[in-house]
Formats: sequence, structure tokens, C-alpha cells
Amino acid sequence: MHDDLVKLLDLQEKDLTLLAVDARLQSVLGELEAIEAAVRKAEDTAARATQAAQDAARRRDELEAKIDSYRKMQERRRTRLETVRGVKEIAAATAEMDLSRSVLAKEETDWVRSADAVAQLEKDAGVAQKNLAELHSAQQPARDEIGGRRDALEKERRSALKLRDAAAGGVGKPLRSRYERLRSARSSTVVVALNGTACGACFTTVPLNRRSQIRSGTLIDWCEACGVILYATE
Repeated sequence: MHDDLVKLLDLQEKDLTLLAVDARLQSVLGELEAIEAAVRKAEDTAARATQAAQDAARRRDELEAKIDSYRKMQERRRTRLETVRGVKEIAAATAEMDLSRSVLAKEETDWVRSADAVAQLEKDAGVAQKNLAELHSAQQPARDEIGGRRDALEKERRSALKLRDAAAGGVGKPLRSRYERLRSARSSTVVVALNGTACGACFTTVPLNRRSQIRSGTLIDWCEACGVILYATE
């Protein structure tokens, strides 16, 4: 076998090892993302519950300020009623007082409903915050375990990448460039053994003279159909 093919096969082995580590690392990161997704959902629920309680409290306070204003107006009407003397004026002021009293009663009823709603929403927000805290606590052992596996895999990946780079440095630049281009275009291996008389990747027949040169180690060749770099195992 051609010496450069031996180096290229070693590089491919290192790349496959690196890919396997990356796949395991992505799986671990997926587990971590699932945990984070659960936290984000709980945080969103808590945030919406808190915002709903705050909005309701603001509307309650606005209604309370409105009621206070009505009460002051009602007090002014009562004071004015004490000063009027004419029958018509008294009747008009009394009617105005009655209407104002009716409006005030309705507003006060609305305030009671609003206050009850605020109390319930604040209770809901408290439950949501408690659930979030409990989720963080319940997740911590899994976070620690997943974090440990992630750290170990990242360390393994750095080691595998170092070995890969060292192997790549031993391959001639033109051949390495072709190899890298093939790797970027294919998800499978790009240095493939002959399968009898054919390419081991796409099973296209390789001409006899080229097969002979590949087997003798005098030629580094590739499949004309799929482009993989070919070598002979025998």
C-alpha cells in the first residue's frame, strides 16, 4: 500500500474517533438542553403569573383611586345639598346624590372582585415561583451528573482533536486537501477499500490497470463515479 494511503487511513481513523466523540457529546448536550427547556417553561409560567398579578394589582389600585375620587365628589355634593334651599335645587341635588351613590356602589363591588382576583393571581404566582424553585432543586443531581459527563467528553474531544491534527500534519497537502473536500461533502468514510473489482462505496467497477496500480501501491486513485479515495486491503 502507498505510504501516503497508510497515513490517510490513520487520519480517517482519527476523524471517525472524533466524530464518535462529537456524537456522544451532542447526545449529552441534548440531555442538558431538555433540562434547560423544562426550566425555561417553568420560568415563563412564573413570569406570566407574576405579570398577571402585577397587572391586576395595578388595575385594582387604579379602581381604588377612582373610588376615592368619587367619594370626595360625593362628599362635596352632600355639603352642597346642605346649602341649597329651593325645592327644585334640592330635588336635583338629591337625584345627583342618588345617581352618584349608585355609581359608587357599583365601583366598590368591582373593586371587591378585583381585590379577590389579585389575591388569587398572587397565590398562583407564588405557586409558580415555588414550582420553579423545586424544579431547580430536583434537577440539580441530574445537572451535576450530565455536567460531569460533558466535561469528560470535552476533555476526550480535545485529546482526539490533538491526535487528529497530528495525523493530518503527516499527510501531503494536495492529498489532504482532496480528503478534506470529500469529507465535507460525504457523511460516510472517504478512503474506501476495493471490493473485488469494484469501488467499495458505490460498487462501480474499477478498470483492471488502475486496480493493479492501486494494489501495487504505485498509484493513489479514486472512484470515477463517487469520488472516494481507493485502496487495496491485500
